[in-house]
Amino acid sequence: MRKIFLTLMVITAALVIVPYVWIGMGDKPFDDQARALAPGEFAALSSGQVHYVWVEPAPENANGETVVLFHGLYVPNFMFVANAEALAASGYRVLLPDHYGHGFSDRPTEDYDQAFFARQVGDLLTATGIKTPVILGGQSTGAMVATLYASQYPEHVKALLLIVPAGIRMQGSDQTPMSKILRAPVVGEWVWRVLARRKLRAPYVPACTTCGDGKLLGDAYVQAEYRGYFPAMLNILRHFPLRRQEAIFKTTAEAGVPILAIFGAKDETVHIESAKILAEVAPDAKIVIIEEGDHSVNFRNVEAVNPVLLEYLKAAL
Repeated sequence: MRKIFLTLMVITAALVIVPYVWIGMGDKPFDDQARALAPGEFAALSSGQVHYVWVEPAPENANGETVVLFHGLYVPNFMFVANAEALAASGYRVLLPDHYGHGFSDRPTEDYDQAFFARQVGDLLTATGIKTPVILGGQSTGAMVATLYASQYPEHVKALLLIVPAGIRMQGSDQTPMSKILRAPVVGEWVWRVLARRKLRAPYVPACTTCGDGKLLGDAYVQAEYRGYFPAMLNILRHFPLRRQEAIFKTTAEAGVPILAIFGAKDETVHIESAKILAEVAPDAKIVIIEEGDHSVNFRNVEAVNPVLLEYLKAAL
């Protein structure tokens, strides 16, 4: 009986340990060779190197304003290419950084919490020599990051451009059994590494056909080939709250920071109820709902979003 028990224990351990070790063994090291593929520049910040790309206006068209756009979870900065080009064509200088854990930026192992991301924004503005106040914007989690920084340093922010902002109401719940499992030590890491990463890397039809080609410029899944990406995504899900953070939006609005928020009526990630709640906590915010928009509204519905961005900035500045 004891031998049977020990045999079962060995088999169980093998079934648990072997997949965990095997999966990810082919991940590439994120090193100088990987960074050499980057289309932009790097800034050495307090938690590691952060990659960014400038989209510049024609010199004769420059209006002296700078816009910094922060991407959302899972996808690096190229998600804003079409928006950045429209802004640059209207005279704005646009900075597109990769958050830690994404794209060509480093994947530090510290907690990716609110203090971590607020520090990244401040470090980046200093390292790139951007004079404040500056226009900040973002999509989903990136919009939440921009608002978080604005709530702490409103004097540094001239206006906020929020696209399907996370942080208020999200579809689903963070109290599901799977959410609780992912937050559990050891077990969460195993489930994420063995099961979740397979789902995230499943073949899909790209939402953006104009983002560029290959090597993280236009393929969100290339970044997943490098070590540290999947642990960083789990780190964010564990430590960066994406629900019921309306107090941060309220604080930002009360500090007098102008806010534009664009929502998609068909968004399956950010609940449309967020628009109503934001209107209540930030009554002076301009809220626009794109009826055909989903969570990828900034590039799926770029012809609707870009005019809203440009008209708002023209009126607000």
